Amino acid sequence: MTATQPEVRARVTISENDRGLLLVAEILTGDTRTVVMQPWIAPPLSETKPRIRILRRPLWDQPEPMLDLLLLNSESELLVLSPTAVSDFRLADGKWIPTGVAALSLARPPARDPRGRIESTPGGFRVYLPDTTCSGTLQPMLTVACAPGNEAWPVNPRDPSFVVRWITDRNVLESPNFQSAFYAGANGWFSTAVHRIMDRAGNTLAVADAWGTDFATIESSCVSNPTVLASGSGDNPDRDRAQAFEIAGGRATPVSESTDLPGPITALWPAETPGQATLVIRNSKTGNYEASRLGVACAE
Repeated sequence: MTATQPEVRARVTISENDRGLLLVAEILTGDTRTVVMQPWIAPPLSETKPRIRILRRPLWDQPEPMLDLLLLNSESELLVLSPTAVSDFRLADGKWIPTGVAALSLARPPARDPRGRIESTPGGFRVYLPDTTCSGTLQPMLTVACAPGNEAWPVNPRDPSFVVRWITDRNVLESPNFQSAFYAGANGWFSTAVHRIMDRAGNTLAVADAWGTDFATIESSCVSNPTVLASGSGDNPDRDRAQAFEIAGGRATPVSESTDLPGPITALWPAETPGQATLVIRNSKTGNYEASRLGVACAE
């Protein structure tokens, strides 16, 4: 006598988690129920050949965390923002020579995971830290004066309409352009504190690969749509990556190869120079913080 095979039924539903769409398959075999979940990543558009090359120029490394930096005076002067000070360097014979350090009078002690921004102003610079805002001058010597408070600033020096400010006691940002806290924002998209990339309307950005929390606008004539540099998803604590993406129609498509980095990205900001971004990583082998400038060029 031949045994009757149990009926097998399957139901597939589409759900969503913090990283994007999720396929959930429920398989019923007699009295047995099996559930299988698999993330679904939208395939890139038909063109896969890289159109951009990422150029990385190392500038400075130090044991203390670096939050941001500025290149001034035709890139002969370097200002480095640390959690408690601003350091000034001058270029001589291809080396950065320290010329001054100004301590920051902070309203609160730095967070364990500090973040901050430094921007140039006519005749000096401004520093924006959670709970503290500072003004600095370079002539006749480096000086900084700080006051409590979270003043607003344009996150991209070439887009004064997109202003942000730190949230007190946190290292995340807020803006009248968005309804909740976020880590980074570019081209109308925001890296939220719940690890989703969303626009002002709450739509989720479709990405070819998972992004991390850091990304920045970078200008490029190699593609027709807005371009951002994005960090990796942070799956490997010892390494990271940076990659350029073109954003169009609610989708981010890779337009460059991934640039591997020897440690996690701790800062990624638009630079004062068009077509560049400031990158800071913590080298997993040395423990030092390494600052670089990222640029882009059209792929051959």
